[in-house]
Amino acid sequence: MLGTLESATMGVLWSSEDALSVRQVLDVLNVGRDSPLAYTTVMTVLGRLHRKGVLERQRSGRGFCYTPAVRDEAAIAVRSVIKEYGDAALTHFAEHARADPELLRRLRALTENE
Repeated sequence: MLGTLESATMGVLWSSEDALSVRQVLDVLNVGRDSPLAYTTVMTVLGRLHRKGVLERQRSGRGFCYTPAVRDEAAIAVRSVIKEYGDAALTHFAEHARADPELLRRLRALTENE
């Protein structure tokens, strides 16, 4: 679902309690790297992740600060499957849940707690 650099970028953002600028993400990603990433590379990755809907951004000065729009890579995978297959994916999931009483119980518990 995500490339290596996209996953690393999301990891930086998931581990932060605050919205981060391109420079802040870049600085974390470059820790311990033999060949540092370019600012424009990270800016492009963040823009791509925003267009995919997995990041939110808000204007900060002349640039943006980014926060995750999803909790983890599993959420990204689910979004991707639903986007690709639509109602068919949801139908298969519902059929699978009906066939597995424990999964159905957990799903009900999750939806009741929302």
